[in-house]
Amino acid sequence: MRVVIVGTGSIGSRHLGCCEQAGHQVLTVDSNGRADCDRVALVPDPSSVDAWVVATPTAAHLLVLEEILRYQPDARVLLEKPVCYPAELPDLTRMIHQHPRCRIVVNDVYTYSRAVRRFAESVRRFSEFDPITRITVEFTKNRELDVANGRFVDTGYGEAGYEFFHMLSIVRSILPGDRYQTYLRTEPALITPEMRVRISAPNVPELEMYASSRGVVGFPELAGFAFSSTAAKHYVARARIPYGVDMRYRFADVELESGVHVTVVFEPSYGTAVDYKNKHVVSIGGAESRHQYTISGNHFDEAVLTQLDLLHHADEGTAVIRLAEHQCMACLGVSVSIDEKFARFESEA
Repeated sequence: MRVVIVGTGSIGSRHLGCCEQAGHQVLTVDSNGRADCDRVALVPDPSSVDAWVVATPTAAHLLVLEEILRYQPDARVLLEKPVCYPAELPDLTRMIHQHPRCRIVVNDVYTYSRAVRRFAESVRRFSEFDPITRITVEFTKNRELDVANGRFVDTGYGEAGYEFFHMLSIVRSILPGDRYQTYLRTEPALITPEMRVRISAPNVPELEMYASSRGVVGFPELAGFAFSSTAAKHYVARARIPYGVDMRYRFADVELESGVHVTVVFEPSYGTAVDYKNKHVVSIGGAESRHQYTISGNHFDEAVLTQLDLLHHADEGTAVIRLAEHQCMACLGVSVSIDEKFARFESEA
């Protein structure tokens, strides 16, 4: 495939390495002087491009998409998440309607993860006769150093913009569509700035999602068992990943009525394996005994290559942008912003 990647920063570079390793012919676009072209208009023969990847900062997504569709109205486009800022979502839908032949997909990394698929299969198998009572998902990393360097600063969705798209993808993978939609339509019972979101609704298990970009661990007891290095166990036990440490505490846990837990833990070999980012664990059991197995795979590469293939075979007019998830994240971001302002007002009073 002939693939054009717009944006050559951290994420764009990952797309480049993935596509080149897969044998695709790749052209890069960026105004930084290190790409093959400095703007989309200079891409040779744009009508023959098989797929476009938009990996620029979120603020430029719609501008780049509009330019691509100007030169190739039936373009196949893989957009990084979030697809655009909340206020721009109506503009995005209008743009898609104005270009009925285009095919657009937002990069949904965890939907195509081998580890998540194995986890979902285990949940479905064990919950068939043992109902799910609670789902907990946590994605925590200390991003303070990244923020200090100007990376991962989301001014549109706030804390929800970092990880909640991924977390919702995991929840979606383990539940029937109607039950998942119930979560998206239900107002959370609790939202806190770190950010902890708790949703309770009739006929669905209680859902709690937690993310911290300051490295504050929310549920050390649910996934700490899987980490192998002494340092990682120490961080989890103290419920804090220190500044500058690259460890990520990411898991999804499903508790069944019997008390059995089905848990997927990402990257538990941090500190003990060179390739730790590509090794994940699915565990089934309780505090006294667990059966667990390791799944190897790179979430990002698996997702990108799968979605490029899906785009290649997609019918004209296909658009998978996860609009409901973006709207949900936008509402969470607004709620936290209001709560923080109110807290500051109270403290000043």
